[in-house]
Amino acid sequence: EHLEDLIAVISLYRPGPMDSIPRYIECRHHPEKVRFRHPLLRDILDVTYGCIVYQEQVMQIFRSLAGYSLGRADIVRRAMSKKKAKDVAKERKAFLFGDPARNIKGCIANGIDREAAEKIYDEIFAFANYAFNKAHAVSYAVVAYQTAWFKYHHPKEYMAALLTSVLDSSEKVAEYIAECRECGIELLPPDVNESQADFTVSDGGIRFGLVALKGVGRNVINGLLEERSKGGPFTDFMDFCDRMFDRDLNRRVLESLIKSGSFDRMGCRRSQLMEVFGQVLDGLAASRKRNLEGQLDLFGMGGGEEQAALPALHLPDIPEYSPQERMTMEKEVTGLYLSGHPMDAYREAARRRGAVTIGSILSDFAREDGPAVYRDGQMVKVAGVISTYKTRTTRNNTLMAYVSLEDDTGGMELLVFARALDQSGGYIRENQAILASGRISVRDEKEPQLMADEIRPLDTPEAEERREAGERKLFIRLPGPDDPRTRKVKLALSFFPGGAAGGAVLPGYPEAVQGILYD
Repeated sequence: EHLEDLIAVISLYRPGPMDSIPRYIECRHHPEKVRFRHPLLRDILDVTYGCIVYQEQVMQIFRSLAGYSLGRADIVRRAMSKKKAKDVAKERKAFLFGDPARNIKGCIANGIDREAAEKIYDEIFAFANYAFNKAHAVSYAVVAYQTAWFKYHHPKEYMAALLTSVLDSSEKVAEYIAECRECGIELLPPDVNESQADFTVSDGGIRFGLVALKGVGRNVINGLLEERSKGGPFTDFMDFCDRMFDRDLNRRVLESLIKSGSFDRMGCRRSQLMEVFGQVLDGLAASRKRNLEGQLDLFGMGGGEEQAALPALHLPDIPEYSPQERMTMEKEVTGLYLSGHPMDAYREAARRRGAVTIGSILSDFAREDGPAVYRDGQMVKVAGVISTYKTRTTRNNTLMAYVSLEDDTGGMELLVFARALDQSGGYIRENQAILASGRISVRDEKEPQLMADEIRPLDTPEAEERREAGERKLFIRLPGPDDPRTRKVKLALSFFPGGAAGGAVLPGYPEAVQGILYD
């Protein structure tokens, strides 16, 4: 209902004050149940319904009940903030009976019943280990309220600003992009006619900022924005290259823009532009050179030529890259998947197999007060796409692998030791979708890892249905039934029988012979 509620929530959800939460909630909804151990506590604890929640309240209790000076009360506050429980315990005698040497009267001298004073101090002492500063809680509450207000009333603008603020952390960017998806906000790829330097709101979604592209420097971005402001939107790929040629445009910059999808709305396929962009730059360089030679000839009174025409753009008729190839390119130049995520096709299969998201594990262990859902050593299943992996030999002279696994919420490292590697090593390769089972491992200051017990390939729902329907078959093309290679294949299959169907394709032989390997 008001800011005090938010301030109290921030301060109460800590190990010490947490014991007061049931009492706080009950008294908040039923104010008639609020009780104070002494009338002097009413003005101090009224705002928190009789519960001690803030360090400042403790200071005020020491001052009002025991006669501490503001400076002496602040010393107690500092002892509490540094979790010096012994120092706080030493103050009990002074709090109850006073300390003339420090000009402290004490509770009893101020007419407070000893039993009530003892209980008040016991409550303070139990609270001391995790006392929270109200000034900090107010700051957090104001920021929390403001950001919540912005996120609710202006979600696109808020998330665009949030993404811009964490550009140097691909993990955070991935986490916030997942949050955008949860909120129904579309992340639009970079566009040479729409993107600004930072993330911005565009066409009902959030447009990717050019500053996040690898290989595209600030000078090029500033030049692009200036040229677009002066000359209007770029009409096509050739117009862009011509107008940006003298603004530090080079092969690396152009390749990054193409791979990120910055020209997709111009009607060209990325595969076509990747084929011709080098020729375009070479053609423009030659055109600039001819123009310069013409100008020099004119100044030499040689009757120069007209400016050379812009070379025509001839695009080869080739198919577009596959969705997987486009996503790989986007990951290369932005560190993110923009047009989708490789896990999109496997999300339902991962859910059906009980996999949890990587982001949920990471965010839980990142909580200030410790994880609430997961714990060290807990068995979990995670699904994702392998981005990188490396192997090394352990001190026991066995092989192990470090596997970087990503889903659309974050990334996690898998530790695959010898036994699991022997069983699952064949599935560990880049861009492979897998389901990994194992135990969460939290060591030192590292992010959580997974000690994998088992790794299995993850199929799309369609592939799973085909396999369950018995449609998965292996066919081998062989020269003929009497060929030595055919006999070797049959021998190998007899040593390693499996549950899947198989068959041989023997060109030129009757259908009756084709089932040679089924047995």
